[in-house]
Amino acid sequence: MYKTSEIIRFITITFGYSWIVWASLYWWTDLPIVAIVIIGAFGPSISGFLTMYRLRGRAGVRHLFRKSLQFRINWKYYAIPFLLVPFLFLIAYWWTDRSDALIVREPWWIVPYFLYMLFLGGTLQEEYGWRGYLLDALQSRLSPLWASIVLGAIWTSWHIPLFFMVGTGQANFPFWAYGLTVISYSVLISWLYNVTSRNLWSALLMHTMFNVMLVMTGLHAETGYPIGFIHLTITVLTAAIIIIWKTYGKLNYEPLEEFIPSYPSVTHRIREGKESQ
Repeated sequence: MYKTSEIIRFITITFGYSWIVWASLYWWTDLPIVAIVIIGAFGPSISGFLTMYRLRGRAGVRHLFRKSLQFRINWKYYAIPFLLVPFLFLIAYWWTDRSDALIVREPWWIVPYFLYMLFLGGTLQEEYGWRGYLLDALQSRLSPLWASIVLGAIWTSWHIPLFFMVGTGQANFPFWAYGLTVISYSVLISWLYNVTSRNLWSALLMHTMFNVMLVMTGLHAETGYPIGFIHLTITVLTAAIIIIWKTYGKLNYEPLEEFIPSYPSVTHRIREGKESQ
């Protein structure tokens, strides 16, 4: 069982690092907004690696890193991020009756944007924490559905400062729609993560493709009322409801042998060593 104190510590480090960095760089430097967002976005993954190191030392860090390099996935699961996710965005795009998106004008940009979003667009900065540690911790204590909803709510709340920073994508979206979209998408990521036996690479792909398609369909830069993003909220929520219904709310979760609880934490081992001297 993952300890509540460890989960709270993870969340505290995640929010503390990101919120302090974002606020400090935004108010007291002249860095471009993109650079500010990128630097602050490392909070979840930094916290994830620190948590794993505290619990298991270097072995925990290696374990977390290796989870993201499990590229052997059945082709039908690769179809989820590369086909289903674009499909959901395209439905919202066509529903909005737009015709000037990058995916229509210059679709080849999807490749460089994929690489950018994977390495600097939020995926690697966040997923070693959100799905690398927190989802497993929450699913050990809550039902898979509630774990995904709670994670989605935390994930949404973590983005709050970006809604007050001019030039971010979040500044263009209603908070309620953004939150509902993120929570719904959290359910989809959890489902793919679980059905691939907790393969972190699948979560990386899901996160990356969401950000890629947000740019490729132009929804990140909508002017006026963001009706396109509202349509996206509806399509993602519908997909999440279908997955919940098809899996009876279990999101294909199967308890596996826990990696962390089998070993005393680094702090505990150090304390025991000092006590024995």
